[in-house]
Amino acid sequence: MRFKTNVIQGWEGQIEGELLVTRMKISFFGDIDQKSGDVVGADLDIVGENITDKIFVFSEGRGSTVGSNVLYGLATYGFAPKLIVTERTELITISGAIYGEIPMVSSLPPEAFDFLKTGAFARAYVIDEFAYLEV
Repeated sequence: MRFKTNVIQGWEGQIEGELLVTRMKISFFGDIDQKSGDVVGADLDIVGENITDKIFVFSEGRGSTVGSNVLYGLATYGFAPKLIVTERTELITISGAIYGEIPMVSSLPPEAFDFLKTGAFARAYVIDEFAYLEV
């Protein structure tokens, strides 16, 4: 399957890797440990997973403006995801991805969550102004 998305923070070439997927909203401040990449939000269905070097797919960001600083910290400490993929955009995640130079796409079709599964291999690439995520 291939899904068309909008580029938020671009990159060169392809990004390939393992998916970490949740339909839930993520607050990088409180849900993710910036010094390990571990998912620590007790109410999340992916608690105990790690976002480091994953293609991290979630519905949208939520919560504190400090979340953008956490994303920057993840990049600084080497625990950032390879790619952030969201269904809906929100400014905290966007600013953190840009600030931390973490590739990001958004406008993932909702039906993609029926096909994207944690642990599956995926690749992403940009053609013109759009990005594509393939599984």
